Amino acid sequence: MKRAFGFLFDLLLVVLILTGVVFRFSWMNWNQDADLHPDEYGLTGTISVLRLPDSAAEYFNTRISPISPYQKYDIDGQPTDPGPDNRMRWGQWPIILIRAAAELTGNTGYSELRLMGRHLSALADVFSLLFIFLIGKRLYGERAGLLAAALSALAVMQIQQSHFMTSDNFGVLFCVLAVWSAAQTVRLPDLEEPPGAVWPWYALFGVFLGMAVATKINLVLVAGVIILAALLEVYDITGGMRWRALTPWMRAFLLLALASGVSLITFRVCQPMSFRAETGDTTLLTLHLNQDWVDSMEVAQNESRGVNAGPPGEQWTNRIPLVFPLVNMVLWGMGLALGLAAWTGFGWALAHIARLKPGWQAHALPAAWVGAYFLFMGTRHVMSMRYFLPIYPFLCLLAAAALLDWYDRKAQARGRTLLPALATGAVLLATFAWSVGFVRAVYMQPNTRIQATRWIFENVSAPFHLELDALGETVRQPVAAPSLLVLTPGERFQSEFRLSESATLTGVNVAHLRSLSEDVRAGAIRIQIASDPGGEQVLAQTEVAVPTMGADPRGEPATGNFPPVAIAAGQTYYLFASAAGENPAVVERTVLGNEHWDESLPVRLDGYDPFGQFYTGVSMDVRWPDDDNKRQMYINNLREADYIILPSQRGLWSVSRLPQNYPMTMEYYRALMDGSLGFELAAQFQAPIQFGPLYISDLAGAAGWGQPPDLPRINNRLLAAEEAFTIYDHAPVWIFKKSENFEMARVIEFFEGQKLAYEAP
Repeated sequence: MKRAFGFLFDLLLVVLILTGVVFRFSWMNWNQDADLHPDEYGLTGTISVLRLPDSAAEYFNTRISPISPYQKYDIDGQPTDPGPDNRMRWGQWPIILIRAAAELTGNTGYSELRLMGRHLSALADVFSLLFIFLIGKRLYGERAGLLAAALSALAVMQIQQSHFMTSDNFGVLFCVLAVWSAAQTVRLPDLEEPPGAVWPWYALFGVFLGMAVATKINLVLVAGVIILAALLEVYDITGGMRWRALTPWMRAFLLLALASGVSLITFRVCQPMSFRAETGDTTLLTLHLNQDWVDSMEVAQNESRGVNAGPPGEQWTNRIPLVFPLVNMVLWGMGLALGLAAWTGFGWALAHIARLKPGWQAHALPAAWVGAYFLFMGTRHVMSMRYFLPIYPFLCLLAAAALLDWYDRKAQARGRTLLPALATGAVLLATFAWSVGFVRAVYMQPNTRIQATRWIFENVSAPFHLELDALGETVRQPVAAPSLLVLTPGERFQSEFRLSESATLTGVNVAHLRSLSEDVRAGAIRIQIASDPGGEQVLAQTEVAVPTMGADPRGEPATGNFPPVAIAAGQTYYLFASAAGENPAVVERTVLGNEHWDESLPVRLDGYDPFGQFYTGVSMDVRWPDDDNKRQMYINNLREADYIILPSQRGLWSVSRLPQNYPMTMEYYRALMDGSLGFELAAQFQAPIQFGPLYISDLAGAAGWGQPPDLPRINNRLLAAEEAFTIYDHAPVWIFKKSENFEMARVIEFFEGQKLAYEAP
């Protein structure tokens, strides 16, 4: 019976591992080719213009190498080409691997390359699952390895990062491989190794350490794992740390020297851009550091410490070291059940080590790596959840080992095993449910900014916005026009469009229409829909009266009706517009205000270039210092904008962390949201995790029953997920429309009454 139960449990773990693998490789194009992740599209843009060198000599010759993103130099060391990214801070090894895979498969186009990078990122994480299983099998037994791999496969943070083309998953893989190599040297009671059998593992560790550092420089910390492994071997051989036993110490020193030498060679091979001769050609033997790389590392170091980090770094202001990343990891990155089990497992391992309980050596490597890395990263200024990915698999391993140890101890003592069995099942079930909930909320529906983009295309008037009936449902089709379109008698403006689904044309809306004539009889414009570019085969025609001039100097919205006419999907049609009488008329675009330091909405989608074809944009520079210039920016942009869009929480929730810097901006957000500025909320998009009627919002750090919880104007809640976890693939979006109550005088009065940065009350 026990054996049958054990087999079924193992089978369940395998199924869960495969489920996690499926989650990683599904919905890869979640952004529908839109640029939503700045790190990702920056990296994609760089890799797209790199190429593999034609020879090894060219590969190592950094001054001219086509695989180096840094600027190029002539033989005398003088700059000749700025390079695609002279401040590249990512390691070069993932770049080389992605570019090589792209060229091998012919996926060198921008979108194809990005998807290739995402698939390789997911594949790297799958290999991490395999090797955490092998580490677990080595240290704790096969079932512990399986359970660790299953928990790691379902960890939400690992699933999410597998959908991004970044270096993080590659770094995790090389860390796991390095620890796996080190684990082979640990002497356990039932796994004795002959004295001379460990040197290949030290060499292999050096290979993976070099690759890890060539992926992310801070992963040099994993070098401590092999040092600890060497000390454990000395402890085992000498029966303690006996200094008089010189032979084991000398042996440990030589093995560490071997690992160090191999790691340096590997780093030199995998990170060629870090080296450059001041003059002449750079070769494999050149060990002079490339100053461009040194400068980029200094920038990265300053950002990590919060020095000159710019607006993106404001989100980390006044965060509680260690506590903040711990809360984010437990609640969101892992889910509550797995998070608590993981850190309980870490404490269990430390207790065994502290008391030198039999088999304590098995806990030393994973526990030391988790503790040291978390302590280092958790006390930096930047404590992003993804920076802690290298310890996720090992925390899952410690959770698995602790749960199974609890069960085994109860079984050996002939005690009741029901509670540890239920606890293990509960952790698995809860972690599975959390991963399913996250995937359903974030990837199995359109991205929030994609939803917002389509809402804008549908509801925010382009210069010309066609109204159509599709099986009883009204749909709208934007038609492109320049930002200032002058329609004169005798001349026709032409623009083309295509529908994604067949529908019946019924009418047209014009965003802003006004007359250029002083004649009170403003006249009208004629709009025709034709099936040919010459406009000979007119399908429908209407005249739109030019409205009387109102408060908006650009003109007022106007509408016209067409006799119903069928428009087929996929076919190109043409809109023609002209002045219907003797008076010229002007059509102007809708103006959308977006926030600087964020991706403007609507994004490029379905072949449309929104700000090139349909809308005019103004930048709400909310991250400027609150001074007189910013005050005037607000006044000017609110006068001009028809809509104000918050494409994410990036500005809204960051400025509140620096109230002395942004007192006026905080009041601007309050007034925008409560309607005081004359704008009203037209649409809002978010993606809470849902379990039946229960909604859990990582954005709000709260739960709601029957509906998602409200998103606060100022969010300093400890339980809310950090920005970098939400902003790329499920950012909240708010869209505000200028209402009939908008009064420019009230806006001016509001901003003139606001306190500026560091201004006395």
